[in-house]
Amino acid sequence: MTALWAILAAIAGIGVLAYASFLAARYFFIPRYPDEIHFTKASDGWRIALVRYRPRPGAPRRELPVLGVHGLASNRNNLDLTDERSLAQALASDGYDVWLIELRGRGLSTRPRLFSGLRYDWCFDDYVDKDLPAAASAIRAATGAPRLHIVGFSTGALAAYAFLSSPRRDSDVASLVSLAGPAWFGRTSKTLSGRLIRLIRWMRHRWLMRLLAPVSGYVHPSPLQVIYNPENTEGAIQRRAMVNMIANFSRNELLQYSDWILNDVFRSIDRRRDYRAELGQITTPVLFLAGPRDALAPPDAVKTTFEAIGSTDKQFRVCSRAQGLRVNYGHFDLVIGREAGQEIFPQIAAWLAAHETAQPTASATTTNPTTA
Repeated sequence: MTALWAILAAIAGIGVLAYASFLAARYFFIPRYPDEIHFTKASDGWRIALVRYRPRPGAPRRELPVLGVHGLASNRNNLDLTDERSLAQALASDGYDVWLIELRGRGLSTRPRLFSGLRYDWCFDDYVDKDLPAAASAIRAATGAPRLHIVGFSTGALAAYAFLSSPRRDSDVASLVSLAGPAWFGRTSKTLSGRLIRLIRWMRHRWLMRLLAPVSGYVHPSPLQVIYNPENTEGAIQRRAMVNMIANFSRNELLQYSDWILNDVFRSIDRRRDYRAELGQITTPVLFLAGPRDALAPPDAVKTTFEAIGSTDKQFRVCSRAQGLRVNYGHFDLVIGREAGQEIFPQIAAWLAAHETAQPTASATTTNPTTA
């Protein structure tokens, strides 16, 4: 009888937690209204969603569209959280035709569901070989543009590197903006445990983030400061990000990331492609932005990636007070931070504008100090 009551209490407890997660999701939900929603199919049949923000009336006319690629464990709201914290809307206001991809397994793209027959078994390589090519082709077909820009945040930047170095790529890319995108992980291993990442690959953490959202942002424990600078990220934004921006990991995705961190490599899950070794093949102009408070993508790791890229038209910038900004940036606050709209988004827009028709030049490689 005691065991029965324990089972019933456990079921009731799970029900209460599930209901609390549901209430948090409702309370902190932010509706987003893009101009259009498009769908395309990857080569293996997965439906990939693209949301579109057209150039705003009165904005300068830009020649090429922009593909925005979100980061790890996120969805499209990573680049479009609120009207004030939206890189997509900022670029649309500057005249760009902006497309945000939702990589497989999240948001409006195909997701594993009960009885769907799909599992959380995709990996990073699927983003590179299937999702990004499908998105780029769909954008070119819809716009008629011969080329496009890519803006990638975190893992989105890493996927862009691998996409650009792919021998099978059939879409021309005018320029890339890499936000917090390191291809070296030696420093990251001091902050994140590759073994722990491997152990939690079965976790579906989206509901847990929603459960914790109501109490988030009131205190800032040191472990959480790995992913943001609290000086630049208000509690209200944290709570809404945890509800609107978070997506579940895939098992194989985490296995692959644990391999990168444990062995300081950047390679495909079958080890046939060494993405790091291919960086020298990238000739696309690239702007690298890094935050000195970013423990996931420390500036020295991003700068090493900058140096390995083959392009002669590239810049590396540390987003810090030492460079005249108001705050030392962390990881997520590069795109959803309080000051990002005034300090980061204009840098991205200026880079894209300078590379609408420009080709790489031998004299264009520049950097700035990494001191913060």
